[in-house]
This record gives sequence, structure tokens and C-alpha cells, in this order.
Amino acid sequence: MSDARDDTGSAAKLHRDIITRELGTELNALIMASRAVMAEAVACFQPPISSSAFQVLHWLHSFGPANASRIAEALVMDRSVISRLTKQLGQSGLTETRPDDQDGRGVVYALTEAGHAKVADAIARKGNLFEMRIVQWQEADLVHLTRLLRKLNGRG
Repeated sequence: MSDARDDTGSAAKLHRDIITRELGTELNALIMASRAVMAEAVACFQPPISSSAFQVLHWLHSFGPANASRIAEALVMDRSVISRLTKQLGQSGLTETRPDDQDGRGVVYALTEAGHAKVADAIARKGNLFEMRIVQWQEADLVHLTRLLRKLNGRG
């Protein structure tokens, strides 16, 4: 009798393993599609910038001026990478440095007016590409997916 339960448990585990692999495949496809959308959004920048640089710009657009350490922590990047990227972005006229009010020796990075405009344009392009994928979806499906992603991200 315990053999039947073991077989049922093994079948259930195998079924869950298959479902988990399928989920991983779909999440990987989503990540790849996200990278493609990111590349399309970044294409509006002249001179061209990397997707990492765009992440910095997008973060500054969303959260405002910050020092390199705060940006690095938020984006899970090395502080030296952030310093290099912000220097390049500054040379392109997209960011500027300002004295840090809390630490007179430090600097904070902020978007320039041109940086705000370019990021807003890129976000709009990204949004349009995303909207094309979900335009036919039912509202209930969007709400359900949002809840599940929030749960997957540990926020729900």
C-alpha cells in the first residue's frame, strides 16, 4: 500500500518538475523579449548607449538625482561601472553632476533636460511595443498576470 502512495508522490513530483521547467522556459522567453524591447527603446539615442546605461537613465528618471553608490545598489551593479556609465552619459549631455548636499565632497548624478526628453521618448517606445503585445488581452487576464508576477517577485 505504501508503494501506491510512493508512485502517486513520484508522479506528482514529476508533473510539478515538468510544469516548473515550462515556467522557466516562458520566463526565459519573457526576459529575451524584454531585452529585445530594451534594444529597440535604446535605439533612439544618438550617440548610441548600452542597455546598462539606459538602466541608469531610466532609474534616474524614475527616482531622481542620486550618488553612484545608491544607483549601484538599486541596479545591482558595481559602483565603478556606474561611475563609468555616468561619465559617458555626461559626455553625451544626458546626465550632469551636482554637489551632494549631504556630503560636500561627493556628487550626485541627475538627468539633464535633454536626458529627461530622451528617456521619456524611449519609455514611450518601450510602452508602445509592450502595448502591441497585450492590446487584445482581457482585463481579467492582465490583472491575474500582474498578481502572479507580483507574487513571483516577492511583493504579494
